[in-house]
Amino acid sequence: MRRVHGQRVYNLCDSHCRPAHTMKSLLILVCVAVAYSQVLEPCSPPPLWEARISRLNAARGFSERARLSYDATNRRVRGVAEVNIHEDKEYFDVLRLYNTEPGTEYRLNMKTKECEKRELTDVWRPFGVPPNSTFLGEDYIGTGGLPGAGVLVSLWSNEFEDGDKYFGIFTVEACLPFQEEHYSNRTGLESTTFFDVTGGISDPNVFIPPRECM
Repeated sequence: MRRVHGQRVYNLCDSHCRPAHTMKSLLILVCVAVAYSQVLEPCSPPPLWEARISRLNAARGFSERARLSYDATNRRVRGVAEVNIHEDKEYFDVLRLYNTEPGTEYRLNMKTKECEKRELTDVWRPFGVPPNSTFLGEDYIGTGGLPGAGVLVSLWSNEFEDGDKYFGIFTVEACLPFQEEHYSNRTGLESTTFFDVTGGISDPNVFIPPRECM
């Protein structure tokens, strides 16, 4: 209690508001700490893996089924693919080497046995969540209600300066790719799904160019 011009004025903040402000500040600090603890950094897939993939671009009338071998350490990718463009079906064995300067692609037509060797004009893009992507949450492929009946995955998205968009799904355990989608005004929406992903490379010679290309 204090006096102002002879009147008694009860200042409730003297005994109550200050502790309340202190408690509110503590709660804010706790909430901020919890929020920061929930910010997730993108995981990193294994540097060596193999998988079957299915890629689809409906706008281009393009689909592809391939066996993929991936080596992030040495920046090498090989895919043996069945490619469908509209009504045409082709079979290719494609080796892309980004560990040379410039990068080199060997493309073997498995029907004609003709091989085309060319310089790569694009840059190496590792499989994985792009930097500065937004974490969208976690979900189960299948169900989490029954043991062994589902796989927990994390979902990510990104939009780049050129307007291209990205969406990716990776397993929480081991960070294996499950699905990636890329959209651009140039190519439309392209979706890739991964199956039977295994760590490591089963054939150490898989990144040697086919003999038809030598």
